[in-house]
Amino acid sequence: MTQTQLARSANISLSSLNRWEQGGSLPRRENAERLDHELRTEGRLLARFDEAKDGFTVPPWARDLVSIETAARTVHVVALALVPGYLQSPLYASMLFRASRPWAPDAEIGRLVRLRCQRLEQLPDLRVTAVFPVSAIDSLPPEIRTEQVAALQRWVSTGRVTLHLVPHESLLLVPTAPVMVFQLENGEQVISSDHATGSVVAETSMHPRLTSMVSTALAAALPSRMSLEVLEGLT
Repeated sequence: MTQTQLARSANISLSSLNRWEQGGSLPRRENAERLDHELRTEGRLLARFDEAKDGFTVPPWARDLVSIETAARTVHVVALALVPGYLQSPLYASMLFRASRPWAPDAEIGRLVRLRCQRLEQLPDLRVTAVFPVSAIDSLPPEIRTEQVAALQRWVSTGRVTLHLVPHESLLLVPTAPVMVFQLENGEQVISSDHATGSVVAETSMHPRLTSMVSTALAAALPSRMSLEVLEGLT
C-alpha cells in the first residue's frame, strides 16, 4: 500500500501522514487507531504510538504504576497464585509472558522479561513485603524453580524484600488479582490492583476493605524466617 492509498483509506490528509512518518509530530490517538486498523498491525502500531507519546518504552500493563512506584517507599504485594512481578526471575517471567502472548516473537518476549525483572532495581528506594503461596514456586519445572528460589533469596539478602509464604495448609482469601498497597514518601497511601487490561488504582473509599485483605493474607502466611526455611527446602 502506498502512502497515498493509506491516506485515502484512513481518511487522513497525505500531508499529515507524511509529517508523522518523518517524525515531525505525533498523530492524535484516534488517527493512530485508524492507521493501526488500516495496516492490520493488530495493536502493534498503537503500542509504538503510546511509547512515543509517553516518551518511554514501559509497556501498557505497567505505565499506570510508574509515578506511584517512583513516589512510594514501601509496598505490600499480595498475590493469590503467582510470584509478584517485582520478584520474578527471567525464566519465570518468560514462562508467564509466553503463556499469555503465544503469538509474540522471541525478541518481544525478551524485552518484556527485561523490563519486568529489572524494575525493582530501578526503584532503589522501594522496599517490598510480598505475600504469595508456596504453590507459586514448588509446582514449577526444576530449572525454573531453582532460578526463582535463588532470585528470591538474593532479593531478601539485600534487606529490601520481606517474604511471607502461604503454606498449602492455609487458605489465601484474597481477590484473584494481585493487590499492591503503596506507602508514599509524603505519607499518602495508594492501592493498585493488576488486571488483564492493566493496573487499576482503587478509590480511597475502597482502602479499608483492601487493606483488611492484606492483613488477612499476612495472618494466613508464615513468618519471614520460616518462609526462608521453606524456600531453602525447595532448592
